[in-house]
This record gives sequence, structure tokens and C-alpha cells, in this order.
Amino acid sequence: MISVIRRFGGIEVSCCGHSILVDPTRRFIDNYDAVLITHGHSDHYTSHISKARRIIMSGETLKILREFRGLRLGAGVTVAYPNRPIVFDDFSVVPLNAGHVMGSLMYLIEFKFGSVLLTGDMNIEDSIILKGAEPYPDVDILVIESTYGDPSFHFEPRDNVYDNIIDLAERTVRKGLRLVLSGFALGKGQELYKLLISNGFNAAMDKNVYSLNRILLNVGAISSNGDIIVADMPPRIQPSNDSVIALVTGGAPGRWIRRHVHIQLSSHSDFNGLVDFAVNSRAKRIYTIYGHSEKLARHLRLEYGLNSYPIPNNTLI
Repeated sequence: MISVIRRFGGIEVSCCGHSILVDPTRRFIDNYDAVLITHGHSDHYTSHISKARRIIMSGETLKILREFRGLRLGAGVTVAYPNRPIVFDDFSVVPLNAGHVMGSLMYLIEFKFGSVLLTGDMNIEDSIILKGAEPYPDVDILVIESTYGDPSFHFEPRDNVYDNIIDLAERTVRKGLRLVLSGFALGKGQELYKLLISNGFNAAMDKNVYSLNRILLNVGAISSNGDIIVADMPPRIQPSNDSVIALVTGGAPGRWIRRHVHIQLSSHSDFNGLVDFAVNSRAKRIYTIYGHSEKLARHLRLEYGLNSYPIPNNTLI
């Protein structure tokens, strides 16, 4: 019997006397065989993980949490590599590429009596810095994110968005204006910087983006002043008559959108991507989590006949 529940803000998976906790966001009692962290965004971990006996995460996520977030993580950390199983006595954990941000992982947990795939945040579309996530077929249970699990979310192909960003950069610079591209420092900070550099622009960065790009992309010292600046979200750069601020997000960023340009570029899959991933997993049971979990689960249930529900507080399989 495999149990999958929401606990401590994360996901608890238990079977045969073993328990694993994934992405806890609240203080927890550490009676787990392992605590798994999918990636370095602050809504997927708590500083309390530093107390855990065994933590599993990618090397990039470890650098982010130690050097950027300031967590004190000691000898209890096991560095995970995609497609390289971590074997315990009665089960194994297989890290898989999640395609979300640098260092992001999905986790396949394989017990004797069944398997569970937990996507964390993920993206099936290739980007300039990452390969997209691929479904793992025939798992018993799939726990899939549903951040954009509403049918209204359909994203333009990434290459088209990239072309639009480069066109905006060229037009802005030709006019003698400064362009600020603002997205979350982890994710957009690396993607936008790599896109600009690859297209011949001398891009500057704000403090947070630079700190992460130094860790993840090995960039050297660089000025924070320039015609194009990659900045964190929300931008701390004040609007002026000689600058254009473009917010780069998957969803419309609230009140900011009224004053700035919006470029829709997400580190998550859109609705169709989530549906394709879920269907191709051929999972016997699907749990949706985060965002529009009810809508995605209902669509998979009604349109595809899948055994799909929002993740419960306590369910036995």
C-alpha cells in the first residue's frame, strides 16, 4: 500500500514502513528516510531542512540554497544527478530532469509494490538553457503540478517569444533607450541573460540576477549599468522617460502590468503541456497539486477518463 498525502506544506510518500518527504515548506518532524528538494525557489523548501538527517537535491540547487539563500546544509546532503538512481534498502529514488529552472528535478520513487513520480514544478518545452521534462511511462501514481492547469493558459512557442524579446531589445537600443527585462532571478535571470548574450548583446544584471548567474553560469564581474539590464521581479529600478521595463512572466503580474510591457514566458508548462505529460505517463492514479489543481484533475477525469484528483490530505492506494 502506497500512501500519498499533503504534509508539512509538502508531499509525504510512504510504503512498507518507509517515508519520504518532498518539498516541505513548514517545520517538520524528521522521521523520514529522506527529504527531497525539487529546486531552489523559496516556495518549495523551508530552512528547517538543514535539520534533516538526509536531504537529496541537485548540485545546482545545493549551490543556490547555500550560496544564494544562505542555508547551512551540512554532511546530510546527497547530491542527485538525473537518471542516476539513489538506492535505499527497500526502495530507490531516481532523479529526472524537470526542465523548470537550472537544477530542477522530478523524482521517481520505486518501491517493491509500486512507483510514484513527483514532478515538482516542471516544463516540457526546451529552452535556451534546459531540455524539457519527459514523462516517465507506466508509473502507478503521478503527482503533477498544476500551476497553469486552467484551460485558458496557452503559451506561444518559446522560439517565437525569444524572437519577440530580441526584436524589442533591438528597437529599444536603436531609440537610445534602456531596456529592463524583469523576471524571477532564479529561472528568468539565467534564461534571459543567455538569450541576450547569445544574440550579441552586452547585458548587465541587477544584484540578485548577478549573484545567481555567478553561481550557475560562472559569469565574471560585470557592470550593473547598461542599455539592457536583466533584473529580478519586481524590478527595483525606477521607471523613467529613458527606459522601458518589460515584465517577463507566465501569468499577468497584477498591478505591475498596468505600467509596463508584459512578455509571456513561463518556466512552467501550459495547460496543454500538463495534459500531454499526464496522459503520456499512463499513470494508474494522478494527483494534481499547486495552482489550478481542481480544474486540471477534472479535465483529465472527464475528457480522458483518467483516475485524477487534487492531492488529498490523507489517501491510501
